[in-house]
Amino acid sequence: MPKKPTIFNLMKCGPSDVAREIKIISEEVDEWNRGAGMNSNFFVRHSHWATDALPDLSGRPQALINDRLIDNCDIVVAVFWRRFGSPTGIAASGTQEEIERAMTQGRKVMVYFSDVEDLRAEDDAQFRLVQQFREKLKPLGMFWSFKSRAEFSKLFRKHLQMAVQDLIAIHSPKPARKKKAGDVRQEGVANANVVGDGNQINQNVYTQPPVFKSVVPPPSGAVSSAEKKQITDWVDELAQQATGKTIGQAKAEWWARLKNEAKVTRYEDILSSQMPQIERWYRMNRGIGVRKLRRKAPNLWETERIKAIKTCMSRMGREKEEYYPEIAHRLKMKKPFESLKDLTQTDLERVYQLVTRDSR
Repeated sequence: MPKKPTIFNLMKCGPSDVAREIKIISEEVDEWNRGAGMNSNFFVRHSHWATDALPDLSGRPQALINDRLIDNCDIVVAVFWRRFGSPTGIAASGTQEEIERAMTQGRKVMVYFSDVEDLRAEDDAQFRLVQQFREKLKPLGMFWSFKSRAEFSKLFRKHLQMAVQDLIAIHSPKPARKKKAGDVRQEGVANANVVGDGNQINQNVYTQPPVFKSVVPPPSGAVSSAEKKQITDWVDELAQQATGKTIGQAKAEWWARLKNEAKVTRYEDILSSQMPQIERWYRMNRGIGVRKLRRKAPNLWETERIKAIKTCMSRMGREKEEYYPEIAHRLKMKKPFESLKDLTQTDLERVYQLVTRDSR
């Protein structure tokens, strides 16, 4: 009977200006499947939100993509050129959120930055975000850059082979260890009959004590699925502000702090009535984290402040064309501004404080 093939899922990520690189990834994966895949019976299925997501109004668009594609993949391949993408409400772009979510889940994440010369008009604001993210990734691991698409094709072909071989090694059954002379191991249950003086005792003798597992259900009034999702989003956002740590380390630290705040040993035991307390805890720590970023990582601080301002504006339904002049007048600025990127740190903080007050 033919052996069932093993299929790994690969997610392609990137802003709109890397469409040609996304196509190269697809072609190289297809080539792998026709050659090494057929020989090894291990195949790679590639996906992209544009072809594998579906219309769905049940949640935040990026969250739906995460649930359907990122959470079910083995490899994430992301490419950046000059564009970074649009904010999602959680991250500065969908690609950034996809990368960081995959990292927290322990997926294999392969990130590439294109240094191909672009003769078109440059979007400096978008390119600055790319450069900032590139710097942010440096202490977290390795990424690759390329100066031509031919070079990218060659690089990715080699890296794909290495990544799939790593996955094959993980999924292949390990050979049983041969028993060596003198190896003695007994497990299970034996019946011992002890006979003497006319009395017989039947006794169960455990050469290894049995393990009894118990599942403790959540307490009455525990947080709902929607509230669990909200808590997870808050912890993810706090972890993303960390500097000098991996996302995984930061998340573990914030989960420990959360459980200490709620006085529980597992987050499933948090009560729905504690949600206001948890939200205050989140907002306080987020404010502290952002203030620290202003000194330690000013570029990240600026990104966080701008993201928060735009989120508040979206919630209020305000457009920058009519809101920015109003802000400049109310704050008595010397001149109006057209972009938040044009503001000094001091003015950006003043704008942030005003907009957040308006949105309450």
